[in-house]
Order: sequence, then structure tokens, then C-alpha cells
Amino acid sequence: MKSKSNRFLNIILAFVLLVSMQIACGSNTETPIEADATDEASAPTTSENKPAPAGEPGTWLVMMYQNADDEVLEQDIFIDLNEAEIVGSTDQVTIVAQLDRFKGAFDGDGDWTSTKRYLVTQDSDLETINSTELEDLGEVDSGNKDTLIEFATWAINTYPAEHYVLILSDHGAGWSGGWNDNDPVENSSFTMQNIDDALGSIITTTGIDAFELVGFDACLMGQLEVMSAIAPHARYAIGSEETEPSLGWAYASFLTALNNNTAMTGKELGQSIVDSYLTQDFRITDDNARSNFAGGDFSPESVAADLIKSSTLSVVDLSAIQNLNAAVNELAIALTQVDQNLVAEARSYAQSYESVFGDDVPPSYIDLGHFIDLLMASTDDPNVTQAAEQVKSALAQTVTAEMHGDEKSGSSGLTIYFPNSDLYEGTFGESPTYGIQYTAYIGRFATASLWDDFLTFHYTGETFDPAAADLTVLTPAQSAQTDFAQAIEESAPATNAQVAAPGAGEITIAPISVSASEIGPDGVVTLSTEINGSNVGYIYYYVSYYDQESGSYLTADMGFISSEQTKEIGGIYYPDWGNEGVISINYDWEPTIYYMGDGNEANDQFAFFEPTVYGVDASGDIYTVRGTYKFVDSGSEIDAVMKFTGEGKMQSIFGFNGENGSGAPREITPQPGDTFTITEQWLDFDPNPEGEFVDYIGGTMTFDNNDFVMVPYYAYSGNYTLGIIVEDLNGNRTAEYVEVTVTE
Repeated sequence: MKSKSNRFLNIILAFVLLVSMQIACGSNTETPIEADATDEASAPTTSENKPAPAGEPGTWLVMMYQNADDEVLEQDIFIDLNEAEIVGSTDQVTIVAQLDRFKGAFDGDGDWTSTKRYLVTQDSDLETINSTELEDLGEVDSGNKDTLIEFATWAINTYPAEHYVLILSDHGAGWSGGWNDNDPVENSSFTMQNIDDALGSIITTTGIDAFELVGFDACLMGQLEVMSAIAPHARYAIGSEETEPSLGWAYASFLTALNNNTAMTGKELGQSIVDSYLTQDFRITDDNARSNFAGGDFSPESVAADLIKSSTLSVVDLSAIQNLNAAVNELAIALTQVDQNLVAEARSYAQSYESVFGDDVPPSYIDLGHFIDLLMASTDDPNVTQAAEQVKSALAQTVTAEMHGDEKSGSSGLTIYFPNSDLYEGTFGESPTYGIQYTAYIGRFATASLWDDFLTFHYTGETFDPAAADLTVLTPAQSAQTDFAQAIEESAPATNAQVAAPGAGEITIAPISVSASEIGPDGVVTLSTEINGSNVGYIYYYVSYYDQESGSYLTADMGFISSEQTKEIGGIYYPDWGNEGVISINYDWEPTIYYMGDGNEANDQFAFFEPTVYGVDASGDIYTVRGTYKFVDSGSEIDAVMKFTGEGKMQSIFGFNGENGSGAPREITPQPGDTFTITEQWLDFDPNPEGEFVDYIGGTMTFDNNDFVMVPYYAYSGNYTLGIIVEDLNGNRTAEYVEVTVTE
């Protein structure tokens, strides 16, 4: 069995933890025929059409749309512009930027807070923008698509070129959009449909044929839905399946490569961006910049290695998106003929990425290629196998370059949205409970794809028309199309549809027997039980401490219980509970709870480390701690999640622009004096006699020069509830508990 207790008691004996250190639409399987991208009959014919500005051969215009009107990102995006200045514009490569800054937080370069446009010129100072300021726009709404349209249209008309690159920097959240801006309009942001519409408008207004490359220097945008939305507007695109480190892209490196070879294509520029990502970032390669960023004297290799572990980045050939969607459509058709529990199993165990929907539902952005691998391992249905192989082949043609760290080993370049039943209900239909509607946010994908129709089939049983998809909307000829209402309406579940939950298990847990009802701090108690049922996903042990004064239970600890056999596909591990239907559990609990420490025992604070990633053993697990991050400079606070490795080292910290871990995430680079206040989880019985979990404010950790670590403590004496929790393949949990007393 996995046990943090044994591992960490050994570690603390060695004093390691005291060291300081996110077209074919029908049922045939023939190769789809791409629509003619130059079909004049399908081209937009609005009055806004005009000849494109004439650019000299071999010239490039790089447009940086930088929404830094955010406390988490302001300094990082500001430095990105300074990194671009290290190269600056040349006769062949013109770089322009529109930077919207935040009122508060980072106070560098005079602490101006408006939005400015720059012609980026060469300069080696990372602390001050010395480029040519073209215009101060005042405070603008960078979450409004019109702001993006105005910037790109101005840039293209002012600096015509042969090739156009648009880089969008800010918080990203996959198909739900991002680019949040609360000033001057509260809660303004792009939906993915806004970005689609904006790019189409820019092309129509300026007359250019397409962007050479559209890059998302943001989290979670390496997604099939996202790439389908921009497919008609650009030749290549770049996005990350996972959250991005705060550094963002290595601007000085890839812009230097472009200046050295202006004959390169968008594909080659994308390759350069991926190759230089993190390893060649100026804040890593430059000694002074690295020391400021890392907070100490660390080697470039060690800093980059830590960042790369959980990072991803992909280059996508958008001309291949049509074929990839056609292959996914065939897969969707084939999957309607198999046991949906097997599909749910593949969803549950597929490589997943940070959730934007809060911590109360399983992650829903899963790697498309890894999902396919799991499907092929779980079913021998020939139609599914053939369709799956076609998706893998099309995916390989679509993703022309990608990188991923060891902790994201199941990554193949693109994610796809696959929610569990609760999240499906919350993001589908006319009145989704999450307030955002999947198909309305990605209308072009909903029109071209049968995936949204399959999700409705998977959860409601409603059949769909295999010929309903229109792949032509993904072609350049349809760049100006903005009305996808019919597809959105057709893919919605019926008003009276009953949502089922494939992967849900009818699970029972026998009463737990314990080897002793009382144990001392050095003792061990064995929990024994049997689990019956199907669709068992993960099994956990659970520990809570009873506080007599409040009559409430503090959630004290939780961890994975491993299966005797562990499966592995694509470097991702998951438990194998067998097919016999009865699982015997014998778990040894040592009276141990965990604190968050910084190397000074006086600063240790209790924390609940929740398991989120299942590793090959305890050292490969990932744990998270929820809390509130406070910025010392401004005093403002945001919800945040801190991640720890199974070896107890702080890995990263992410802030969210929503509540309870929801909304677009972004990695925070802690500054000395910033604080993290731990969220404690208590089971209260007042006013609800049945009990309900309530969050309370816990201890506060202050950032200095040391990273935080997980520190084991012998459990204090008192009454504890120990539990065995079983999570099925839909994310539902069943539990059984027993009382144990820890004596002094």
C-alpha cells in the first residue's frame, strides 16, 4: 500500500524535509476530402472587403496583444515585452505591442496603469520599456473583442508585411476563453467564440488572406475546440495543453531566430518557439535575471528542469484540423456502439490537466491521444479500433511539434473536453448551471464536430445524425461566418432529458474492522474491509480529527491506496482492481498528520494535502493544498492552489480568477512578503444535523527565500475518524468510517 507516513518519517529522520528548498461526416471510413480553400463562391463578400496592405516579400509583422491588467500576470507580461526589446524590430521583422497594465501590484517603469501601443525597438534593459511609444489609449477593456480587432487592424494597416503573427497573452481557460479584464468593465473576458469572431473580422476588414501564426501565450489553449475555432483564420497555431509557468515564452530567443531566417514558415517559427520554451528564456539564461526570478543562485539547467516537469507546448497545422475533426467524428459514431462504461474508464484515467471548473469535479480537459490509447487498450471492437487509429494518424499530422515534461507524459499535443455527468449538466443546455454553455462558446467546432453530440448521447442516450457535421466551416473560405445557432441548438439535450452517469458504480463497502481502537503515537492500526461493485476508479484512506469544543471534524489527511497491480499507458499510472467484483483492503495507518513548513519549525502550519495525481508509488503522487494568496504590495487576495510532489516538495502555486479554484488559472511567482493562508476543511453539524463540509481560515505561511515542504507530525491525542473512500469512474464517492483514539 502507498503510505506517506512511512516515507516521510524516514525522510524526517534524515532531516531532508527541513531543507528548503501546474468530411467524412457519415458512417464511412474513407479519407475525408478537404474543401477547396479558394472557392470564390464561398468567400465573404461584405462591404468591408478591401485589398490587403502591400508588404515587402520576406517581411513579418509580429503583433503582441498583452492583457496584463491582472495582478498575477502584470509583471510577467511586462517582462515579456522587455524580452522582445532585447531583439527589437528590424527592416524585415516589425514588432508591435499593446500592453494593458494593472492598477496596483507591480510598480515598475513608473507604475503607469493605462494601455499603451509600442513599436518595439532594441534595448537590453529588462526593467524599463524603452521602445517607441506610439499611443497612450488610456484604460481600455482588453476583454472586449473589439479592442483586439482595433489593435490588429491598426497594426496591419500601419505596418504591412508578407507574414502576420498574432500573439495573445493573458489567462487562458481552453474553450471557455479567458483574457479577463475588470477595468473599466467588471468581469469582462473573451469567450472562444469572441476570439473566432475577432479574427474573422480582422481578416475581412484588412483583406489579408490569413495569419501565418496565432499564438496563445496562455494556459490550457492547446485544445481541439480552440484550434477548430481559429482554423479558418491562420495557417499555424501554438497552445499549451496544461497551465504555463509564469515565464511565458522565450521571446528573445525565437525572435532572434526569426530575424536570422526571415524565409522560415509559420511551422518553423512555431518549432523555434517550442524548442526555446523555458530552456532558452532570458530570465533563465541571464545570470542576473535568473537570480531575480528564482530567488537565489541556481544553475540555468536546474531552474529550467523544475519548470519543464509539468509543462506542455504544441504547434498545430491548422490546415489539418479538418481531417482531424473528420476522424474524431468517425470515432464518435463508433463509440455509440460500445459499452459506455469503457468509454468512461478511458476518460477517467486519461492524462488530464488543470481544471477551470473548481475542485469539486474531476478534471475535464483530457489529452486526445492518450484517451485514444486507453480506448484501444480496453476494447477490441473493430470499428472503434479502426476509428481510433485514424484519429491517432490525423493527430500526428496535425501536431507538428510538441514538448511535455515527465509529469505530463501522456501528452500528445491537443486536449478535448470530456466532462463527468455533473459537469455535463452544468455546461450543456439552455440554462447551464455553470453559467457558460459549451456549444455556444465554440460554435464553429459544434458545427463541424459530432463530439458535442456524442457527449449528449453518452450522458442521455439521445441519438444523433452522423451526417449532421459540416466540416467546411473549418476552411478559410468560411472565415467570416459567425452564425452557428443551428448546430448549437441541435446538439443541446432535450428539455426533459434524463442524465445518466456511465462509469458510476453501485459500490458497497463492508463495515471496517480495526486491529485496535486505541493506539499511541508510535503505534499502527490496520483497517480491513471489502469493497463490492463495479467501475471502481480510485480508493483512498481518510483521516479526520474530532474537536470536542466545536463538535466538528477537521479533515486531517487523505491519500491513495494502491492496487496490487498498477497499469501504465503512455507513462500514466492508474490502479487495476481486477474483474472479480470483490476488493479486499488492509491498510496500515500510523498516527501522522502533515504540516506545511519552510525549514523553520516555528513557522509550521497544519495543512490538508489532498491527493490529485496517482503515481507509480507514493513518490510519484501529487498533492494540493487550497488557500488564499495575498500580494504584499497591494494587499489584494485571490483563491489559489499549491501543489506538492509525493516527496513533499512544493512544486508550484496557481491563482484563479474565480472562486473555489474555478476560472482561468495562472502560475504565481511568489515575492518575499507574499502570503498563503491555508484553507481548512471541517465537517460541521450546525445548522445541518446531517453534517456538511465547510471551509475555514487556517494558518498563514509567508514567502521568503525558501520553498515550502510537507512535514509529518505525530498525531496529537484525541478521537479520530478513519475512513475508506471509493471513487467510481464518474467521480462519485462512497465511504465507510470507523472511530479510533490516539493516546498520549
